[in-house]
Amino acid sequence: MDVTTFHCPHCRAALRMRGRQTAGTRFHCPDCEQPLQITAAEEGTLSLSPVESEPVPQGPSPLTLKTTAALTSIRQGLKYLAASPVLLSWIVAGTGGLAILLMILFDESPTIPQPEIDASVKADDNQEPAADQPLLPEVAAEPEPGIPEPAAPEIPAVPAPDQFAHQPLIAVKPNQIPPLVARKPDPQEEPAVPATDVTLALQIPILEFRQSEEIPLSTLISQFEEMLDTKFLIADNVKNDPRLLETPVSFSQKNTNLSRLLTQILSEAALTFSVKSNKIHIERAEGS
Repeated sequence: MDVTTFHCPHCRAALRMRGRQTAGTRFHCPDCEQPLQITAAEEGTLSLSPVESEPVPQGPSPLTLKTTAALTSIRQGLKYLAASPVLLSWIVAGTGGLAILLMILFDESPTIPQPEIDASVKADDNQEPAADQPLLPEVAAEPEPGIPEPAAPEIPAVPAPDQFAHQPLIAVKPNQIPPLVARKPDPQEEPAVPATDVTLALQIPILEFRQSEEIPLSTLISQFEEMLDTKFLIADNVKNDPRLLETPVSFSQKNTNLSRLLTQILSEAALTFSVKSNKIHIERAEGS
C-alpha cells in the first residue's frame, strides 16, 4: 500500500496518507484542526492546500437591531395614540401638569432686601447694663394726707342679772316609776326536716344482718325506727298485748333489704306491716 507524506501548510506537521487519494478530498489537520484539501498539480502530483473559508454573510449589528425595534415600538404607539384621541388628551394634560409642577419647584423667588444696621448701634444694643446701675431713677412716694377717724365712744359693760342666784336647787322625785321588764326572746323556729320516703328506705340493700342473741321484738322495732328515721304506728290490739312486743327474736340473713328483714322480724310474733301515707303501720297478721 502506497503511503504519501504531506506537510500541513499551517503548522508544518507531517501528514501521512495511505491508499490512493483523489484530488478534491477535504479533511482537517489533526494538529491545528485547519481545513485542508488535496489538489492535483499539472504534473499529476498531489499536494495539500488550505481551504479558504467561505465568507459568512454579516447581518445587522445588535445596536441596529435595538434601534429598529425601538423605532417600531414608537411607530406603533403613535398609531395607537392617533386612533385614541381621549388617551392623547390625557397624556398632553399630564405632561403640562408635570411641566407646571417642575416650574413651581425650581422657581427662585426674589429675596426681600433687609435694611442694613449700623455697627455702632448694634454694638450699643449688645452691651448689658451694669449690675449696680439702676434702670430707672427711684422716685420717693409722697405721703397721702390722712383724715383722722372719729374715736368710738366707750360703752360701760353692764353685768347680766343672775335670776336664779337667790333660789336653792331642789330635785323633784317623779311620782311613779314604771318597772323595768325584760322582754323574752322570740323562740326560734326549728328548721323543717324533710320527711323520709319510707317506701324507698325499705328498699335499702343489706349485705348481712346477724342477731345471734335473743332480744325483745320491741328493741328491734326501735332499731328499725332509728334506721328509717320514722315512728312506727302500732295497732291498739298489739299494744294491749304486751307478750307480742316482748317476743324474743334472733336470726341472721344475707343479701336482703330492710323490707324483708322487717317482715321476718314481725313474723316471729305473728305480726305484719303496711305503708300508708308514708307511715309504717304494725298490726296483727290475718288469721292470728
